[in-house]
Amino acid sequence: MSTTPYRIRKVGVIGAGVMGAAIAAHLSNVGIPSLLLDIVPPDAKDRSIVARTGLEKALKARPAAFYTKRGAQLVTVGNIEDDLQALAEVDWVIEAVVERLDIKHSLYERLEKVLAPHTIISSNTSGLPAHQLIEGRGPEFRRNFLITHFFNPVRYMPLLELVPTPDTDPALLPFMREFGTEVLGKGVVLCKDTPNFIANRVGVYGFLSTIHRALAEGYSVGEVDAILGPSMGRPKSAVFRTADLSGLDTLAHVADNLYQNAPEDPWRETFKLPEIIRQMVAQGKLGEKSGQGFYKRVKQPGGGSEILELDLKTLEYGPKQKVRLASIGTARNYDDPAQRVLAMLNGDDKGGKLARETTADSLIYAATLAVEIADSVVAVDEAMRWGFNFDFGSFEVWDLLLKNPQVLEKTFEGRELPELVQRVREKGQGTFYVETNGVRQYFDFKDDTYKLVPVPAGSITFTALKASDKVVRDNGSAALIDLGDGVACLEFHTKMNSIDEGIIEMIRYAVEEGPKQFRALVVANDAPDFSAGANLFLVLMGARQGEWDMINNAVNGLQQANQMLKYSSIPVVAAPTGRALGGGCEIIMHCNHTRALAESYMGLVEVGVGVVPAGGGCKELLLRHGADLERQKAGKTGGPFTPSRKAFETIAMATVSTSAVEAQELRFLRKTDRLSVGRAVLLRDAKADALQLAEAQAAGKWQPAQPQLMILPGSGARLVLEQQVDNLLLTGKVSEHDAVVARHLARVLTGGNCSPLTPLTEQQVLDLEREAFLSLCGMEKTQERMQAILMTGKPLRN
Repeated sequence: MSTTPYRIRKVGVIGAGVMGAAIAAHLSNVGIPSLLLDIVPPDAKDRSIVARTGLEKALKARPAAFYTKRGAQLVTVGNIEDDLQALAEVDWVIEAVVERLDIKHSLYERLEKVLAPHTIISSNTSGLPAHQLIEGRGPEFRRNFLITHFFNPVRYMPLLELVPTPDTDPALLPFMREFGTEVLGKGVVLCKDTPNFIANRVGVYGFLSTIHRALAEGYSVGEVDAILGPSMGRPKSAVFRTADLSGLDTLAHVADNLYQNAPEDPWRETFKLPEIIRQMVAQGKLGEKSGQGFYKRVKQPGGGSEILELDLKTLEYGPKQKVRLASIGTARNYDDPAQRVLAMLNGDDKGGKLARETTADSLIYAATLAVEIADSVVAVDEAMRWGFNFDFGSFEVWDLLLKNPQVLEKTFEGRELPELVQRVREKGQGTFYVETNGVRQYFDFKDDTYKLVPVPAGSITFTALKASDKVVRDNGSAALIDLGDGVACLEFHTKMNSIDEGIIEMIRYAVEEGPKQFRALVVANDAPDFSAGANLFLVLMGARQGEWDMINNAVNGLQQANQMLKYSSIPVVAAPTGRALGGGCEIIMHCNHTRALAESYMGLVEVGVGVVPAGGGCKELLLRHGADLERQKAGKTGGPFTPSRKAFETIAMATVSTSAVEAQELRFLRKTDRLSVGRAVLLRDAKADALQLAEAQAAGKWQPAQPQLMILPGSGARLVLEQQVDNLLLTGKVSEHDAVVARHLARVLTGGNCSPLTPLTEQQVLDLEREAFLSLCGMEKTQERMQAILMTGKPLRN
């Protein structure tokens, strides 16, 4: 970045609607201050009320737009009448105003008079052509301009589409691509200046072709979403629920824009919005934002709520129907998403039929339009995966079918395969992607050759490592992998990365044998979630069969494995992503350092299944709140009761962080732990941290941890916590069994029958954890809770 004139230290965002405020929120998430501006309403006492309201809505947004509400301190609100001149001091101006060319032109004319020479100007338009946006602007403005199309919700959706004009400075694109990847944590896709770019062009076509078919062939809203959801490698929101989330008015706007601006599109008529959606928009049924769309949530008289679905024939709401189709049942038998998709496409019922028809529609469209809208098939695939959370991009699905000719023939029966597909068969190797030793290449339609798939600089993938024989040891549940430069990676690969004997055994091996070959260790994996915790099924079966020695040994095994991580002779760095719950959170808390993905959701949630954390989680949270002898002697924590109270409040509520930043506030992570915003660079960054610690150790600046003594307040403090539990029970805020679990937790966190004058060892607190865990496992209501989680995935309040 230093070779370009561009830098981004402060940003101006114009337009405080949903997108503008969300962009400002995400900038604050990565530590960049912004100035959020909007219009001045007529006769307004607060001239910045529009921007202020936008910020307030972003603070209340669900899912949360900010990592933590404190991030709002980095957003300054203002208005375009009084504060436009302040944009002279920002490095990047993002325009996110209403999608009208005349309004944008008027704003740009004013901006051009105040911006500094190297200020980047971008529009968040979802469809207006870039070349039209810069009409009438001077050369400097044109050189610094491009489209930066964020997807909503900005914090969670990875895709950032960049659309340059012929006048855009060639140095600006690589700068923004790197900034988007490394700082904003986005999946950046370069698009051509064509109507609605890549993701919305292909995605909205797929949505509308599906809706047209559903209406013509009599499928219900629930049937479509059940058929085209996870069984087809897509989110649960599938089609109609996704439309509700994005807003039917947004869908209508994009569809109308495509119909108007893509007159040469062979499938233009597909973008003609079905009359039913026009009626819904007119009636205010806009989806999530209006409380009703294709689905509607209604409150029940006795509490709770019910999801209703729209009848596409009558436009009336009725109970959501359960969809049972053989094709879906067959697909669910497979853990591998590729096998699920193939099973679905091979189905002989109405589910298989709709899956084939809609897949053929969207794949033919993508293959026909790819050369016009993108520079490569990779750009199309990344746009679809990052923009809609699909498991596979369009050409990755093409490859799946090209490798399975029978399913290909069944899916495209009676249809001609697009020219690009015929070309990859005749001039390529039969598929759009090929892989050799973990290195992936794509078919370049510009010259019919294969080229390397671009990846962020220095990124490390488990696929490439395993293909290159870097696995030192693998026991089926976990592996030790050589990352190079003297760093090893301890990788889990059980289902949901639940902790079993194999993972515990590999932790022991990594800590005992690792230092003989390596100078640092990283704990990471390639799954969506770091770890869902202990293998609950084995615990429940053991409890029901009275296998108490087995449970005791398993819990003790995890405790001792975690202690080995904590006191390892070489630095251990955890690299969590997604959910790290229960035992997964405890493993992280015992590592010397953490490099967490910003979207990490951590918590000690064991009370939800009727037990207490017993892998050292109680112990570590106490220590992080200052229960160690050194800080207690120094009087830095307000006495021995304070750490117990704070840990109790967090664990008893099964609190889960909504981001890695909040995990730091909850003490699941340290303030010294570091965050990465992009998943693609997490392992790279964790390895760099591990190397830094290893070099510090070699220089005598880092030492392995030493065992700590703890001061806990004892039985008097336990009575105080138990009184709080009794009050909650009397007011009906907790159940009888909630209270039982909380009392066991209070005993652990206050040190049992200890004296506040006598230090405890870590092992003594571990023994209290294990004792409480075993006692609670023997209770029928705890076993009922475990079974409920295993059967339904939802906690039982018994």
